[in-house]
Amino acid sequence: MTIKSFYFSQPADMRIEGVGIHASYSIDIVIKDENSSNGKNVYISATGKSNAARAAGTGSLLFWCKVRDLLSNKIYSLERKKGEGFAVGFDDFVIGSTMFHIPYNSSSAPKIELEAGYLYDAGYAGTVIPFPRSLKRVIALTQFNRR
Repeated sequence: MTIKSFYFSQPADMRIEGVGIHASYSIDIVIKDENSSNGKNVYISATGKSNAARAAGTGSLLFWCKVRDLLSNKIYSLERKKGEGFAVGFDDFVIGSTMFHIPYNSSSAPKIELEAGYLYDAGYAGTVIPFPRSLKRVIALTQFNRR
């Protein structure tokens, strides 16, 4: 079993008065992967952080995150489920968690592609997406156990 933590930052711009470059954001990812008899079980949780709402003076941020298993090409969305608890910092926004199974593959190492971003919700004025709209990273997981 391996637990890894990643911190990714994305410089971003938002054309709202007072925001501009303060639309930059960061994502904290925690990945736990453990080998099973027929592959690998993967557990992922994430939080996001940005000063965009604070710079605009009002509104809220709606973070999102998708994970794609590069071996099977399946996509999983991180979401918050009722009753789940997360320890977060003062400025953190909980994105959510997901878990999935990657079947054993002797010819390829397990990798996932992470895509994350957020929407700025200004209430009655609508929503705005920062530029660039998301960040993408590829993360190599630990190798499968040999059979």
